[in-house]
Amino acid sequence: MSQYPVPSSPSAALRTSVALLGALRLGFSGWAAMRPRRVASGVGVSDEQVDAAVPYVRALAARELALATGALLAFRRGHPGTFWVASMAASDLFDAVVYELLAELGTLERARARRSTLLALSSAVPEAATAVALARQT
Repeated sequence: MSQYPVPSSPSAALRTSVALLGALRLGFSGWAAMRPRRVASGVGVSDEQVDAAVPYVRALAARELALATGALLAFRRGHPGTFWVASMAASDLFDAVVYELLAELGTLERARARRSTLLALSSAVPEAATAVALARQT
């Protein structure tokens, strides 16, 4: 038996992180919805293919909106938000794999795709750690 008591609910810091992650996703969702060409260009879509990428960026914005809404509602209702944070980590990990695959296929510019991959991984790792911490405290 551990000498330290295990809390029955997530700490205030973890709960706050769920709200912050949700707010960040909400902001990105709005930006992607309003500036889909900019987002597509930023991840490495060539100038010639930016217009074709717009529906995919809008789908990405919708995914981000769903994740943000779920996390923020969980926070508001006092739920830990473990599912939503784990889903954020999974979606960012998926994005990293897709960026690398599309760069390998020549669809995305290699240098921009690599930066996008690193950005996605830099989100996925702390989100995964937060999800694990939330799961351990509930």
